[in-house]
Amino acid sequence: MNFKSGFFIYLLFLFFFIAGCGGNGDKRTIIKSRKELGRQKKDTEELIKVRGELKRIVERKVHAVKLLESIDRVLGRKYLELGSYNLAEEALLEAEFLKPHSPFIKKDLGECYYFLGLSALNYDEKKGYFSKSRSYFKKTLELDPELAEARYGLGLLLFFGFSDTRGAIQEMLEVLEREKNHVGARFALGRFYYENGELNKSLGEYITLTRILPGSSPKKKKAQDNIIRITRELGNNE
Repeated sequence: MNFKSGFFIYLLFLFFFIAGCGGNGDKRTIIKSRKELGRQKKDTEELIKVRGELKRIVERKVHAVKLLESIDRVLGRKYLELGSYNLAEEALLEAEFLKPHSPFIKKDLGECYYFLGLSALNYDEKKGYFSKSRSYFKKTLELDPELAEARYGLGLLLFFGFSDTRGAIQEMLEVLEREKNHVGARFALGRFYYENGELNKSLGEYITLTRILPGSSPKKKKAQDNIIRITRELGNNE
């Protein structure tokens, strides 16, 4: 744990103590601690005893915070899978509050805001969500440049949210530098190259997909269909 995250947890528990503890035993310990601190003549043995009791309270609450962060993140992912993006945002923001330097939580928030942007009807609202999504994906990559799924999400966002085809292509190429058989990135590259008029490069991505996908995969059939269509277009252009 670095200094910033450690200090954040410390402040969080100060808040818990000020607000009051959950159990009667904890409350009694807090009252007893205040009394010991208020005595003019302090008893060393009593201070040591109270210190131990306070540390046990903190340990329980640290454990509770870790569990809550994990629950929030898993719940956020479940909401994303269900398409309940506003509920996912709520759970993931709480997880981020509890663990502010986690690249995985920030990646999930980037994904959440991307989908909120796609589903928004108001232009300004859509633009705002896409901007938040880009910010979270970039923060994720600052924390963990090797996280391929964040680059993949950023690539989709750049293409569908900002019409930045060249930027989207670059992100997918970087994904494939780390995971050469990343199926989603290859399909995305095939689409991006096609939309950019680079038909031969698009064709190459779909041919690669037919080599790495199993014969029973519906995605392989989709890649083959794209190969047929692009081959026809290339023939018509000759």
